[in-house]
Amino acid sequence: MPRNLDSTIQDALTQKKILTADLIEIHFDAAVYFTNANIDIRFDSPTAPDAGTRTYTAQGQFLEFGNVKESGNITVNTLDISFTAVDLTTIGLVINNNYIDKRVVLYRCIFDTTGEFNTNKVFQFFDGRITAWKIAEAQETATLTIQCASQFADFEKTAGRTTSVASQQIFFSGDKGMEFSNQIVKDIKWGRE
Repeated sequence: MPRNLDSTIQDALTQKKILTADLIEIHFDAAVYFTNANIDIRFDSPTAPDAGTRTYTAQGQFLEFGNVKESGNITVNTLDISFTAVDLTTIGLVINNNYIDKRVVLYRCIFDTTGEFNTNKVFQFFDGRITAWKIAEAQETATLTIQCASQFADFEKTAGRTTSVASQQIFFSGDKGMEFSNQIVKDIKWGRE
């Protein structure tokens, strides 16, 4: 995504010492807000599904996310977000929610030189949708990985219905209108020529 960073953020990025934190919004039916900072952060996100200032919880379960790759081309950018799976809280959020295609937004905030949070020093660097999740277990730990993809994840997907019995049965159970559709050899032209 192209950046038009505010001059306040640009100035903050030129400092010799930079302290940052990441803010994560996951738009489940009841949205959740996490941060990897050591304190809770209150921020009024323009992408949050509910209006007003939200608390991004420093819950200690968010571990990391993969490299965010940006391009001027229309490509599917993917991102893996990792949480500890030793505590079952985050796993419960994924399992107990309809997670597929839920929006995930990542922000980065730059703290002032005094360590204070400033809402003018926050910028968005990823906006995508959940595509899958997995749990990896080791001898003494476990990791929950939420896999996300950019808005172009289904760019080449063919939308709509197909002319098949199975497709017809989804919408009209028992209807036999498409029973012989697989025997039609020529293409049916729709719309104007």
